[in-house]
Amino acid sequence: MLKPHIVILGAGFGGTYVAKELLAHVKQGRIELTIVNSTNYFLFTPLLHEVATGSLSPTSVAEPLREIFAHTGVRIAQGSVESIDRAHKTIKLSGHHDCVLTYDYLVIATGATSNYYNIPGAEKYTYPLKNLMDAARIRSQIIDSFEQAIFAKDPVERARLLTFVVVGGGATGVETAAELAEFVKGMVKRYYGATKNCDWDDSRTCKPEEPAIDLIHMGGQVLEMFPESLRMSAEKRLRDLGVVLHFKTSVTEVTSRDIKLSTGTTIAAGTIIWTAGVKPVVPRFEADQPQLITGRLAVDEYFRVNSDPHIFALGDAAAYVDRTVLVADPTKTRPLPMLAQVAVRESHTVARNIIASIRGKELHDFSYHSKGSMVSVGQWFAIGEIFSFKISGRFTWWLWRTTYLFKFASWKKRIRIVFEWSLRLFYTRDITKLT
Repeated sequence: MLKPHIVILGAGFGGTYVAKELLAHVKQGRIELTIVNSTNYFLFTPLLHEVATGSLSPTSVAEPLREIFAHTGVRIAQGSVESIDRAHKTIKLSGHHDCVLTYDYLVIATGATSNYYNIPGAEKYTYPLKNLMDAARIRSQIIDSFEQAIFAKDPVERARLLTFVVVGGGATGVETAAELAEFVKGMVKRYYGATKNCDWDDSRTCKPEEPAIDLIHMGGQVLEMFPESLRMSAEKRLRDLGVVLHFKTSVTEVTSRDIKLSTGTTIAAGTIIWTAGVKPVVPRFEADQPQLITGRLAVDEYFRVNSDPHIFALGDAAAYVDRTVLVADPTKTRPLPMLAQVAVRESHTVARNIIASIRGKELHDFSYHSKGSMVSVGQWFAIGEIFSFKISGRFTWWLWRTTYLFKFASWKKRIRIVFEWSLRLFYTRDITKLT
């Protein structure tokens, strides 16, 4: 009898953790498993802002899939999905001479990408932070801005080059703005010095107060998923770091030299980082496109797409509405948030239901209860809510780092990150250009 072939599209948190849940069955020879991903590595996206601001090296937040699944029997296919044919149970991949994979069970975990909301110039002139190359480009852009500014004779152009804007006051935006403020401050102190008159031809041509960092947010406060006391703590920390906060403000246009706001203000900036939102990445289906909810694949209580017993979806690509919540209040039809924590929790149920489907057993539904969340706001400070307990400060920052550390698959990677984090406690951040 042929072994059931399971294909997982995407190796983010959802896809990688489904594969890990299925590993025992692969090793025992019960199933065949193939992971399809556009890169050959699993990317730990929650720490990308530290790569962008010199705290971590790029390879620290990426784990090669072939290393994670070495000697397990799991197959890795690097490529992009061109289309899915449900009728014939096939997947067409681009980049491999039109390779076609067949599947018995399919898991769609294709994640999300930046959402620019059709704002003119936003996609063209801003820097997203969704992948490893994004982080590398941001770091290089920050360094280039300083190198260009110290030779800029025009003070207006100099000020523009040294102005950095972060759009979006969610977790990624806050963490990026805080780390950016510390990165820039450290660069000025160690590498670019200060003089009384800031002559353009002096090698120490930057005053500590010159670089400006602005955070643009549509809401009335940052981190709106947290209680107000924690939001206020985060805002105070950002202001202490020198970040200028713009609330109830949206972006109307971005050009190569500035960003225009709904308040009528225009900020001339050399670097604009976009963390204002994401949208799901959903593969194209031949013939019949499954139902979507807010752009995400609609799934039932077992994570099946269109109740198809052979196709499952989870994470950012899936719109799962918690049935427990829905029964209690039918008006609460909002899908679970697009968070790594959610995808990891969903992966266990998806893996169980695939095995149950193969065995003809009863499937399991899913109920999500958040264990809490934490957000760092620069070195030595974080806020968090864990089981309704509100915490902030140095201990929370240590707890945040420790929690993330143990999300990595290998001890090799954990040790490397601890080493790099330890170095940052004693040495300045890395200003090596990556692109």
